[in-house]
Order: sequence, then structure tokens, then C-alpha cells
Amino acid sequence: MKIRCEYSVSPELKFLSNLDMMHMMERALRRADIPYALTEGFNPHIKLSMGTVLPVGLWGEREYFDLELTKEVSIDWFIKQMDSVLPEHINIMRAIENNSQESLMKTINAACYSYKIIGLSESEVKQIINNMMNKSELTIASRGKKKNVEKNLKPGIYEIEVKEQNDSVIIDLTVAVGEPVNIRFDELKDVLLQAGIKESNLADIYRKSNLIKKSANYYTPLEKVV
Repeated sequence: MKIRCEYSVSPELKFLSNLDMMHMMERALRRADIPYALTEGFNPHIKLSMGTVLPVGLWGEREYFDLELTKEVSIDWFIKQMDSVLPEHINIMRAIENNSQESLMKTINAACYSYKIIGLSESEVKQIINNMMNKSELTIASRGKKKNVEKNLKPGIYEIEVKEQNDSVIIDLTVAVGEPVNIRFDELKDVLLQAGIKESNLADIYRKSNLIKKSANYYTPLEKVV
């Protein structure tokens, strides 16, 4: 049996590395008596596959992992067992039986990052975003493996939503992961700073969702893509 899980990571754990997150999940699986499958060989490990890496410094509303089990279990039982042993700042939200052969890393091709802005009104932020998107290119120095190489982010910015929330303004940016251009959260931050938002205006950054984009439609990794 294969399970695909959706979980959240609270702001309190935003400085946890991807490796630490994986080890935390493995410990939880052992403590919860989950019948997980192991790889073969001299150094067997749990058949657990985390989704796209949640960068250090970010928290996530909807993150994912795949897990292979040795026998059938109830999804409700699995969620209850995991939530009983995981830290309070990690919550298993949903899970499904998953028979897909494609890994999360190959499936996820978009993500939505949220930027919490303070000290600016909604209309001011909207004007900054409009001016930014009216440019023919949004070029920054790459922060990926090829550092300081010029990179145009505009083809990979799919959607932008600006909304007021309490005493702040939230910018939701849905962007490409992989092709046509792999966009990092810190590169988006660089573009926003270039556009006129100051470092002091940025109160928080988090990943709102990991998505599968097909044509003009978006799906979560738990949904059937049609």
C-alpha cells in the first residue's frame, strides 16, 4: 500500500532543515507503529519520499510526502497515529491511497509563495505589483546552483493576488517549479525589493501550496489531474 500525505509546518519550525524534517517523520513512523516498508540492501531505510524541499526559513501550509507500507491500513487510523506522536507544530491534514508511479518531485511543477507586507496599504502594494508586471522582463541574479547568472523570472510567474489581511497585505505569487524557469522564494523576494518594497516591509514569507499545473488548471498532489 502506498500513501500520499498532506501536512502543515507551523512558523515555529521554519528553521528546520529538510534532512531534519525527514528524520522527524521517520521517528514518528516508528513511534506510531506504522507498518512502513524498507528498502533492500545492507543499509535499509524507510520507503519515505519527501516532496519539494521546504527551504530553511520558510514554513508551509501544504507540504507532501509519499510512503510505502507493508500492509493495508485505514487512512483515518494512519492520520490519528501520526498526529499522536508528531510535534504540535506539524499536522497531518489529509492522506490518500496513492498508486501513482510518478514521484512528488516529478509531479509538482508549481508553487504558491505568500509574502506578508506591513507598512504599506493594499492600494500601494497593488500599484507596485502592477508597475512590476508591466515590465517586459524581471531580471535578477540567480540564487540557485549557477549563482549570479542573470535570470528572467517573468515567464514563470503565473498568477499574483494581493489582498488585505488584518493590519497587513498578503501577496500570493503562483510560480513555476522546474520549467519554464525554476523560481525560488528568495529570487521572488529580490524582484519585490527591486520593484519598491523594502526589506522592512517584509514581515513573513511562507509556502502556501505545492501544485500541479496543467494548462490553465491547478491541482493539489492529492487530486486527480484531468
